[in-house]
Amino acid sequence: MRVAGRTLVVIGAGSGIGRAVALEAVRRGARVAAADRDPVALRETARQVVAPQQLSTHVVDVTDRLDVEALPGAVIERWGRVDGVVDDAGTLFRTFLPLLRNRPEAHLVHGAGTGALHTGTTVRVTAVIPADTVLSGDEAYRAACVLLDAMERNAGRVRLGAGRWWHRTRRSSRASA
Repeated sequence: MRVAGRTLVVIGAGSGIGRAVALEAVRRGARVAAADRDPVALRETARQVVAPQQLSTHVVDVTDRLDVEALPGAVIERWGRVDGVVDDAGTLFRTFLPLLRNRPEAHLVHGAGTGALHTGTTVRVTAVIPADTVLSGDEAYRAACVLLDAMERNAGRVRLGAGRWWHRTRRSSRASA
């Protein structure tokens, strides 16, 4: 699914890969609902975005059921629809599934092992196998690009960070054995 012209929800958009995904998605032409528990971090994400009119911020505490349940409605009120969810936190995607299932094309990016939840729907899933370590700013940006590229290719899974290179090396060494 191309991200240009789409509405994406990015959970964990206050820092790291989540922030990098939100910034890069806006740069690619998406409307982004950036969600995080830290309002200061969200303000910093909003300060860095290249097209502020394409970003809305939503403070959400994933341990507060009312916050979690209110988020889809707040995003719909602001943007009118949800075409994709990138769930860096790995906890909120289920609240958006009914909205995604009603779209002619939708995409969900989150932790590995959840593709079976969406079999038989128009929701494409990219399972993310995360980095082994915390990524620096440049590494987080590169990971965001890899993740969004995978989303645009409708890839079934993507590895981020050092684990990605380890997996590729391991696979090629098995092939040559």
